[in-house]
Amino acid sequence: MPLKEADFIVSAGNGVTDWEAFHAVAGALGGAEGGSRVVCDAGLLPRGRQVGASGTLVEPRCYLAFGIAGAPQHLQGIARCERVVAVNTDLHADMVKRADLAIIADAQAVMPALARLAREKRG
Repeated sequence: MPLKEADFIVSAGNGVTDWEAFHAVAGALGGAEGGSRVVCDAGLLPRGRQVGASGTLVEPRCYLAFGIAGAPQHLQGIARCERVVAVNTDLHADMVKRADLAIIADAQAVMPALARLAREKRG
């Protein structure tokens, strides 16, 4: 699904190193995959998945950010998101400050646990 049309986006930043877990959690939650400029520049996600002022401006009901510090261009891209959830090890990251809910933890620990919980809830 194009990011512009997505109601729920699961997005990755430089703090994501376990890409298998990222794809698994996005799939388990039914979210459209997005990423920061750094991730797309590195070729880890296609350019069309880039969220931000230099990528796609998004307006989902929920934006789940794993390991995204929150560069100004990225925050501009999510300015109209209804709810933002950030998973980050840095309590003072700008993405954490923007978030409606922040989980201060390593994305690599949270992603598989969240995917497992989503699968269990679905039956």
